[in-house]
Amino acid sequence: MTETILPGVYVDVRPEGLIVPGQVGVGTIGIVGTANRGPLGVPVSVGSIAQARSEFGNYDPWVDGQSNELTMIRALELAFANGATRAVAVRVSETNGGVATAASAQAVLQSGGAPCATLQAATPGTWGNDLRVDVLPAVGPAFVEDESHTGPNVTLASTPVLASARTRISHLVAATGFTRWLVVSYDGSPAPGPGQVLIDRASGALTFGDTIDAADVTTAYYAVDPTSAATVRVRQMRGLEVAAEETYTVVSGADLARDVSAGPSAVVTVTAATAGRPDLTTVQLPFAGGSNGAAAGSADYKNGFDPLLGESAHLMLAAGQGLGFGDELDAHCQLASTDTYRADRIGIIGPGPGSAGTVSAVRAHTLASDRIVLVAPDVLTTDAASPGQPSVTLPGAYAAAAVAGLLSRYPAHVSLTNKIVIAGGVTVLARTDIEDLVSSRVLVIEQRQGLHIVRGITTSANTAWQQITTRRIVDYAKYGVRSAAEPYIGLLNNDRVRGALRATINSFLTGMVDDEMLNSYQLDVSATRDEQIQGIARVVIVLQPVFSIDFIKVTMFLA
Repeated sequence: MTETILPGVYVDVRPEGLIVPGQVGVGTIGIVGTANRGPLGVPVSVGSIAQARSEFGNYDPWVDGQSNELTMIRALELAFANGATRAVAVRVSETNGGVATAASAQAVLQSGGAPCATLQAATPGTWGNDLRVDVLPAVGPAFVEDESHTGPNVTLASTPVLASARTRISHLVAATGFTRWLVVSYDGSPAPGPGQVLIDRASGALTFGDTIDAADVTTAYYAVDPTSAATVRVRQMRGLEVAAEETYTVVSGADLARDVSAGPSAVVTVTAATAGRPDLTTVQLPFAGGSNGAAAGSADYKNGFDPLLGESAHLMLAAGQGLGFGDELDAHCQLASTDTYRADRIGIIGPGPGSAGTVSAVRAHTLASDRIVLVAPDVLTTDAASPGQPSVTLPGAYAAAAVAGLLSRYPAHVSLTNKIVIAGGVTVLARTDIEDLVSSRVLVIEQRQGLHIVRGITTSANTAWQQITTRRIVDYAKYGVRSAAEPYIGLLNNDRVRGALRATINSFLTGMVDDEMLNSYQLDVSATRDEQIQGIARVVIVLQPVFSIDFIKVTMFLA
């Protein structure tokens, strides 16, 4: 409150009545899987399958699900086909002794018989084996940047130096820390005066017009004649086509490393070995040694979920992982849904390949969580890596990705029961097998005039949480109430502010009723005197979520 000393009108504007809840979203997919390119262990947001392929490459041909096939893009392909609009993806690799086995492809340039520079694919994976590099005669001058020297006797490493408007010489006076740019002249010019420098173009020697102390630093940016330079061209091949190309005109391995770093390059990094100019190549030099680390196991996937704890994602996928990963996925969703992380989540998983996907094996599952959805059976889809193969049968672990994409496209209160899944087909099950699986809390996709979900259920043994919509509606309400209440932290704990807090939460819950997520609710915001002293405002909410129609019972009377 403004202190009143002089007479006048003092206005204190309190904005609590204008606080509204923020936007709530429960449709982002978090996914962990293997890929042939992209950073390891780093969450990357993608908004389409095309962007996902750009970040993580393509998958390899499908064999049997037990041959370390790449998982991430296969799963995302099904998720985006079924309506997903955003995913946060983490690439994982097999590890050996805690070190990822995924490796970046490399190529080494030579200079006079010795290594000049090592080029390495920007990220690990077999995609880097499609890179090629060649060294060509330079068609224009090279521009050497940031070549630093100490002391008064400075000779530039690369010659002959060209007279160029781009050439700049800076002088850092160690005693004062002051940097100044010197006026450049070239051989044949008068002796340099204060603030000037003379460059001998043939030898690269610098003559200063000022006294240069031994601790002073001289940094040169200068042009070099094409005869002392080379053009390094890096190409990413897609079959016989060039998918991407980068060129650098350089005078040494160190110059190439600087140019690639300054770019920055989208495909390579460079480590310099010698100062010599790269030897001209007669053919494109291939990169080699790239590997995917595709044999990632449960421990690697579990570690891959850790970076997602800080991300806003509600639906979680362990791409290609079967029932053996169910407990780990549930543990992650339960942890993320605590008040520590406040990221309420649902995991979607399916059985693995082979015998793990049989009806008897799936029925015997031990999952019982309102935050885990188990999907069956196997799903049929096209395989982009095998153009001659009409379709492949992927285990239920990939059917889970299709269901996650479908779930992400609908509001929290819309049930998946009877919704259509986009895929080439599913393994046809007998009616009794479908009944047995549904009774075992399995979300089953049935081939019936298209692909339909039989019932949208979780694996929870508690009937209150068996419909997925109940879990999503409550999570949605938790997100919204937090969003509505957070701005009030630090405000006064009195009737006026608590009334404003109640109004903000009430507006959010009223919206849920209007959107038919809730049938009704009760809301109370209060604080006893002891709670006021402790800084606690108590919010008590009773929700009555809607439930979907799973069955229609018809009684007919004939007259």
